[in-house]
Amino acid sequence: MLLYYTDVSKLDINQTHHAVSLDRLEKTARYIHQKDKKLSIGAELLLKYSLNQIGISNPVFDHDKYGKPFLGNHPHVHFNLSHSEDYVACAVSDSPVGVDIEHIQDAELDIARHYFFGSEYEHIQNSPRQERAFFQFWVLKESYMKMTGLGFRMALDEFSIDINNSSRDKGARIRVKTRNENTGGLELADKQPEFGVWSVAGDEYMLAVCSEGKINQEANSKPNSKPNSKPNSKPNLISLDDLLRETERETMEIKSQHQRGI
Repeated sequence: MLLYYTDVSKLDINQTHHAVSLDRLEKTARYIHQKDKKLSIGAELLLKYSLNQIGISNPVFDHDKYGKPFLGNHPHVHFNLSHSEDYVACAVSDSPVGVDIEHIQDAELDIARHYFFGSEYEHIQNSPRQERAFFQFWVLKESYMKMTGLGFRMALDEFSIDINNSSRDKGARIRVKTRNENTGGLELADKQPEFGVWSVAGDEYMLAVCSEGKINQEANSKPNSKPNSKPNSKPNLISLDDLLRETERETMEIKSQHQRGI
């Protein structure tokens, strides 16, 4: 898996129109606020940067029946995007994947009380840092919902996130419990995805990823290879300068290929 995030607050979108898809430009044109435009453009730039790490330089985007985008010309490669405040995040995997990044603010305890499971709400209430605990659950739950492809078509109370901190040598164990349709109770899901959750950007953001496959952050350098290799400890922060430099290099390479008739 590849997992990147970047700060797009200083992105000049007028200098990057040539590097994003027509669909993205049309979508961005409907936004009123400049920040939303930057997040939208920045998300696709980061996605293309990520895909280029595994040799995919000319992605063709399509959408499934739920509207979730996928690569029509590389169906074995899965990706997901997220953004919040000034940051965008991107995950690329050879298995279904969901990612969520959120700016840590005041804890929305009313949301937790009404839409989270009692065990989740109790965990947040008992935490000495309730706002961090709330956003930890939020990004974990949303990353799972996005991994399934349903997003918010799946209700927050259809499943619970169980965080077991008793395993000190391996860190917290995160598992999903789903509602039994017959009894209404919670049971461990038959197929458990893998989760990762981190505080990033000076501990001002919470980022989580959920995947049916193994979670790792190193790219395989072979062209068109599957994004799978040994694990890394944290998501990779990509500077905006590096992102734009790679974007420009890739744009020039594609133009050169077209001129040579490749």
